[in-house]
Amino acid sequence: MKYSRFVALGALFVFFISTGALAITPSAAQIEQLKQLPREQQVALAKQYGVDINDVIPSTNTANNYQQERQVSQPARVENAFSKDELQQTQQIKDIESTSQIGKANKEQALKLFGYDIFSGQASGFEAMANMPVPGEYILGAGDEIQVQLFGKEQQSASITIDRSGVFFLPELGPINVAGLTFSEFKTLFQHELKTKVIGVEGIVNMGQMRSIRVFVLGEVFKPGAYSLSALSTITHALYTSGGISQVGSLRNVQLKRAGKLVETIDLYDLLLKGDTSKDLTLLPGDVVFVPPTGPIVGVTGEVKRPALYEVIGDESVFDVLALAGNELATAYLAASKLERLDQNGGRTVVDVNLEAQKAESIKIRNGDVLRIGSVLNELDNVVTLQGHLYRPGVFSWKKGQRVLDVIEDITDLKTNPDLDYALIVREDPTIRTISTIQFSVRDAFNSPNSDKNPKLESRDKIYIFAADGKRNLDVVVNRLKKQARSDEPAKYVEIAGNVEYQGEYPLSANMTVNDLIKASYDFKEFTDFNYALLKRQNFIENKIEFEVVNLKEQSDLTILLTPKDKLYVFSLNEPRAALLADLIEEIKTQTSKTVSQDLVSVQGQVRFPGTYPLSKHMTAADLVSAAGGYTESSYLIDFNVARFNTNGIDTSEFDLQTIPLKGDALESFALQAKDSLFIKGIPDWVEAETVELMGEFKFPGKYTIRKGETLAELVERAGGFTDYAELEASVFTREYLRLKEQKILEDAQQKLKQQMVMSRYNAGEYSTGSADSFEQLLNSLEGAQAVGRMVVTTEQITVNDGSLELRDGDQLIVPRKSFEVSVLGQVYQPTTLPWIKGDSIDDYIDGAGGVNQIAEDSDTYLIKANGRVVAINGWFTSFEIQPGDSIMVPADVSPIPTLTLWQAVTTILAQSATTLALISTL
Repeated sequence: MKYSRFVALGALFVFFISTGALAITPSAAQIEQLKQLPREQQVALAKQYGVDINDVIPSTNTANNYQQERQVSQPARVENAFSKDELQQTQQIKDIESTSQIGKANKEQALKLFGYDIFSGQASGFEAMANMPVPGEYILGAGDEIQVQLFGKEQQSASITIDRSGVFFLPELGPINVAGLTFSEFKTLFQHELKTKVIGVEGIVNMGQMRSIRVFVLGEVFKPGAYSLSALSTITHALYTSGGISQVGSLRNVQLKRAGKLVETIDLYDLLLKGDTSKDLTLLPGDVVFVPPTGPIVGVTGEVKRPALYEVIGDESVFDVLALAGNELATAYLAASKLERLDQNGGRTVVDVNLEAQKAESIKIRNGDVLRIGSVLNELDNVVTLQGHLYRPGVFSWKKGQRVLDVIEDITDLKTNPDLDYALIVREDPTIRTISTIQFSVRDAFNSPNSDKNPKLESRDKIYIFAADGKRNLDVVVNRLKKQARSDEPAKYVEIAGNVEYQGEYPLSANMTVNDLIKASYDFKEFTDFNYALLKRQNFIENKIEFEVVNLKEQSDLTILLTPKDKLYVFSLNEPRAALLADLIEEIKTQTSKTVSQDLVSVQGQVRFPGTYPLSKHMTAADLVSAAGGYTESSYLIDFNVARFNTNGIDTSEFDLQTIPLKGDALESFALQAKDSLFIKGIPDWVEAETVELMGEFKFPGKYTIRKGETLAELVERAGGFTDYAELEASVFTREYLRLKEQKILEDAQQKLKQQMVMSRYNAGEYSTGSADSFEQLLNSLEGAQAVGRMVVTTEQITVNDGSLELRDGDQLIVPRKSFEVSVLGQVYQPTTLPWIKGDSIDDYIDGAGGVNQIAEDSDTYLIKANGRVVAINGWFTSFEIQPGDSIMVPADVSPIPTLTLWQAVTTILAQSATTLALISTL
């Protein structure tokens, strides 16, 4: 009967395959018929026909189904599958995972339940294998296959299946009732029956295909239900088949029930932690594997080998829980352990636990407790740290009486080009952990190794060695000093700014002086003003800024002791001081009030750097002049003016104007007050040397220094007049202030043109495509254009003194050589210079340059004569004679750009610049 059904199912599989090729789905009845076979037979049949059984009957034990089941959100699964009490248990676990403070200081991850991941693999990997050895205690039953081999006078092999009555039937032996016998007992019985009933024949028996058994897996598993398993399956096989234990299921109280009675209880922790499988019993048909809800949950974290949440049973102590977590790590500090516990009021509390004490054995664990094992400190004691510009920085052992040179044994330990005058020791207070600094010189330490210049070290000191050509990088130290500041103890740092190598903030060491701060910044830069430096100090009592003038050449000033937040300003002899002092002056203005005066003074006139300066203590007029860089060459040293602000602070104020004679020590003895303003006069009629340049066809061209009021004709006469090749009619005269004015016009026109282009984009359609091209070409002609400031002069103004032009500084006269050329400029296809042909018209020359282009306004074409005079062309009957050296200018059509009213002036400037620059290039 069974054989016939197997053949029928084989035909069914053939049907599946053939219809599969035709994309026909098997009927439900056919699939149900196949489902009646045990899973092993289903797999065997599918394998025989080369078909994946999962394509026909999806297995409830496959990894894919299992993983899909695992992906279901746990809260939803719990809500649908468990009771109210079980939901509360789940929430308790989540509370321990999320609210525990344990490990957060060390950035530990949230604790996870221990052991559940081991059941999250593929269930099929844990099924009993068909070819595994059959134990002797295996109990035979209906469906088991026995393989028999007979030899002797007869040889025979047969596979016999125990029928439903539990009978093993071999024709030679007859029926044998074997149900309930162990495999060992059956083998003994078989040998006895064979010897008794068959003479001259021996035989052996082995287990073939074993029967399937049906068991139930119930309780807190992912897929509770009935399962068909191999007869060799154990409790753990059943758990894996059901998808594993859910997170509200107990790992320590898995129950095996048989015929309604509890047969065995297995603690899976014995399997996971000890590898003990003694209680993992083989299942029988009808067995029930039941997983109850988990028991009390506790957490263990910190310095343990296996931090996790654990299920506990009985009255475990803290040591028992510690053992579950694999015991402590080498870095654990058991005396500083903590026990987080839920109190009776629904809150959380922390209990200190010294696990090194014997009495800790009596501390019992409670549900919801979290045990944290403390860590030894990460910080090293009895060490010093050496870092910076060295070949071998690092941590070194410390012993009492040790000095810097015990760590830096030789000058060769330092890298190339070290700073030998500034090094730093950062020292930490052993009780409150605030830091302080000690400044020292490596040079002095090597010169006097047995003195205090080779400082003694303390445990945990950090020694910083710096490079002479690199920044100090002390931000971490300075920031820590700022953070440890208090209202009664300002942050111990100082600052240096200005003409030094390394500006910035530096730690304030004990007895630090102005000279020490300068060494910290390495050194002054070139051209330092040693006569005047400014030391800014913070008066913390009166909450105001005060100043002290420092002479960097005076030893007494260099030894001034610094106080917290002092700032030293060092100035250059050749650079203005306003930028360096801007923030300081603004700060002084900000703190000014009715009770705090505005401590600023100013100096104007003939000093190198006029401006406003802070009023320092006992500041005199001489100090202010020094702050401004000293006198200029043209200063008037007979007297000076002072404007002093006076007020009664109530209802009157005025400026008192004084003139102070500069006799004796008048400047040094004149004490300044807030808001005083000095004016240093200049020598009357003092003028700097003014020059004018003559270029071209002069007998003696070059730059000439001129006297006040000298004319152009007089200068030409001094230059020896002109050569025989000079073309006076084509002379070009330029003036500097005109050049600046024209350049400003060009820049304004360029800016307006860019604005017009932007507006045209917002008003799309207002201008044509041709107008867009006009914008682009006009802008290109403006970019990079340089004005020359040309001024039209006549031949008489150059050669005749009467009516000649009075010269100014920066004027330039260019007299070219006689030429017979005409230039065509502007909006023509090929701006160029053409040979002069007597009688040719303007149109002839324009045609010679390729004609006008598409943006030209040829009706406004004008002529620039050789001497720079512009001649407009108006009317049909106006005739012009083109002379050698003339230029023809074809302007652009700016009608699409109505707002660019400057364009006419712009085109003239561009033309004048082009002709002048072309002329200069030929000299």
